[in-house]
Amino acid sequence: MNKLLIIVFILLTSIANRGSNSTPIQASQKLLHDNHVHIMSPQLIALWKSMGIPFSKADPYYSDIDTIFNVIKAQSLLLISMAYVYSSEEFGGNSGNVGSKVRDENNYLAMAKSKHPKKIKAFYGIDPLQEFALTEIERCHNELKLDGIKLHHNASQVYLTEAVHLEKIKAIFEYASNNRIPILMHFDNSHRKFGKRDVGLLADSVLSGLEYVNLQIAHFGTSGGFNQKTKETLDAFIELFQSNHPISKHTITFDISAVCLDKDAEGVSKLTNKDFDELAEYSRKLGFDRIVFGTDYPLYRGEEYLNLLITKLKLSEEEVINLLKNKNDL
Repeated sequence: MNKLLIIVFILLTSIANRGSNSTPIQASQKLLHDNHVHIMSPQLIALWKSMGIPFSKADPYYSDIDTIFNVIKAQSLLLISMAYVYSSEEFGGNSGNVGSKVRDENNYLAMAKSKHPKKIKAFYGIDPLQEFALTEIERCHNELKLDGIKLHHNASQVYLTEAVHLEKIKAIFEYASNNRIPILMHFDNSHRKFGKRDVGLLADSVLSGLEYVNLQIAHFGTSGGFNQKTKETLDAFIELFQSNHPISKHTITFDISAVCLDKDAEGVSKLTNKDFDELAEYSRKLGFDRIVFGTDYPLYRGEEYLNLLITKLKLSEEEVINLLKNKNDL
């Protein structure tokens, strides 16, 4: 039995012995790569506080990389800048100087990575609809030497059904393909009709003709939780994979962060027992070779969320091992 198998066995044994008060996954921090972790600059925290957005913990839990590592207890992180929020009507505060603030936020990400360069893959935040989007991508890639792009179609209100939006997304994916840059994308834009058509546009009009795509789709394709929209979105992708669509040749994974909810989170309801059972079914339908582990920190800690996935989805030892594998070659 290899080292990974031994630790997973320890995890499963600990979970089985739920009568004790011990932490189930203390050993797992040597294995965990958390593929969805947020960091905020003090500037962004101050802006949100001025807007009345509540914070449940002290500032370092959101802004200090050493505190974040200590809380998550993961070996390595995919760390995300939230720079894209500055252009958002809802989260940007309409405070002006968007370009400058975006650069500052991505610089803050670079500073965090510089403290732990071997343990952090840093994804800079971009609003693809801004005129400076490609310029900022080039700066973050060539000057800051960061690792990937984070797009948030809800915060930026991206609609692939709009020709102008589609062309801007295509330009970013083409640049990423030419420069072999991975992308983490929050795909759902929260429009009531978001679903199969958007998946088709992404697949046929953006991804199909590219030579290189390394795409991680956040939260199983929607905005967290597990509902009918999640199922319809996953069904659309599964249908494409099963039909050997051209996107099948690419590296496309789905992170399960903020999906398996045992608590309400930002307007997303916690799952019922029936929901957990359906989520387990869909996870197996999608396949654990396409699922990556992530917490959406600060929503969950690493060991806490892994324990939740194992218990609520009734994961087998083999499924846990597959879930924890690095599938994005990062």
